[in-house]
Amino acid sequence: MQETVIACEMLRDELELAIARTGAAPEVVWMDKGLHETPDVLRRVLQDRLDQLPDTCGRVLLAMAYCGGALNGVTSRRAVVVAPRFDDCVRMLLAVEPGQRSPADSRSLYVTRQWLLSDRYILRDYERYQRTYGEKRAARIMAAMLSSYRSLRLVDTGAYDLSAYESGAAADAARLGLGYSRQAGTVRVLEKLLLHQFDSEFCVVQPGETLTLQDFLPVYGKQQNS
Repeated sequence: MQETVIACEMLRDELELAIARTGAAPEVVWMDKGLHETPDVLRRVLQDRLDQLPDTCGRVLLAMAYCGGALNGVTSRRAVVVAPRFDDCVRMLLAVEPGQRSPADSRSLYVTRQWLLSDRYILRDYERYQRTYGEKRAARIMAAMLSSYRSLRLVDTGAYDLSAYESGAAADAARLGLGYSRQAGTVRVLEKLLLHQFDSEFCVVQPGETLTLQDFLPVYGKQQNS
C-alpha cells in the first residue's frame, strides 16, 4: 500500500530521527511551521494536501497532534488516515512511556530546537514589540502574556545537540523573567507511527470518515485535567 506522511515542520528534527531509527523511507509532505500558530488555517491547508493525494495513496500518516483543533474535520476520500491521539505536540513528545500521565506543566513553556528557530518563538515576539512599542511597553506586554508562566523548558528528544542550544535557551528564560530547566522527551510515538504500531495512542479513520474531537477524547480529557 502506498502511503504518505504529512508532517508539521515543527517536528522535523524528531520525525527525521524516528525515520533514521526505524529505517522507514516514507514520502514526507511538510507543513510550514508557521501554520502551527493558526489551527484553522492549518486545517484548511492540511485538507488541501489530503485532497491532492494521488489515487494510489492508500494510507496517510499525520505526524502532528490535535493542536487546538487543527485536525478536527479533516478527511480523505481515498486513504486511511492515522494520527497520534494527543491534544498537542508537546504532550506527544513528553510521552516517554505508554499510558503515562502527561508530565506537562501548564505553568511552563516547552520548546525544542525548531521552536527556538521559529519566527513565532516568544523572543521573536518580544523583539517585534520592542521595535513597535519601545522597551518599556514591550516589557509590560510580555509580563502580561507570561503572567501565568514560571519556567521555560527545553525538551530533550534526542533529535538535536542539546548543548548547542541550552545556554541560549537559559539566557532567553532569564530575559523573560522565567526559570529554566531541561525536560526529558521522546520520539517513541513517531516511531510507532512509522512502524504501523497503531494502538490506543492513535486515531485511525477509514476513507471517507472524518477525524473529530471525539476521536481524541480518551486521551484529550485526561490530559486537560492533568
